[in-house]
Amino acid sequence: MDCGGVFVKYVLFIFNILFVICGILLITFGSIMVSTIKDFSGVGETFTANSVAIIILVLGCVVFLVAFMGCCGAIRENACALTSYSVVMLVLLVSQLALIIYVWVDHVQIQQSLEKIVQTIWDQRKTDALLMDTLQRSFKCCGLNGFADYGITYPASCCDSPSNGTCALTQVMTRSSCLKAVDSFWDTNVSIIKYAGLGVTAVELVAFIFACCLANQTRNSQRRQNY
Repeated sequence: MDCGGVFVKYVLFIFNILFVICGILLITFGSIMVSTIKDFSGVGETFTANSVAIIILVLGCVVFLVAFMGCCGAIRENACALTSYSVVMLVLLVSQLALIIYVWVDHVQIQQSLEKIVQTIWDQRKTDALLMDTLQRSFKCCGLNGFADYGITYPASCCDSPSNGTCALTQVMTRSSCLKAVDSFWDTNVSIIKYAGLGVTAVELVAFIFACCLANQTRNSQRRQNY
């Protein structure tokens, strides 16, 4: 293999090491989102919000496995493995683009689904206080639109150090409303999904091109050796 082929081989290997790291980060990020939303799985509106988190988690697992296969194919200069890697990488690239476009186009609809979840939990607080308490502890918030929604008695979940099962006014004044907290949670995560996803997709495109070139060069080298 000439110098160009060796360069492509090791650049592809380095890219796949980065993909392994990206896969681990996606798995971690998706797991955090799933674990945060799963506490409210009893609410019907969680399907739309939870589906995005699950897709991210699955994509992370696929990226990790494909990147591992790419590392092995590049180092061993196996044309079959590199071709398989290129095909799977192309499918993965298209899938990630589809997810990013879906989130980009429907991020308002997903945010509205999250707001409906919060509204439903608030409406059900008298029959199922555990969900509202879990929401307030998870997002460090108090009340649907603010602590004033509770009047003059604030539940223990509205602060970190309750006294006799309630929180003092000074403890809840710094807490935002749960609607604002959930909106902020989604705004932060949707930006990560969109811009980090685009960055990963761009790197995957370069890796796909390099894998195709290396696979072709490996086949040509094998043909020369057979003559």
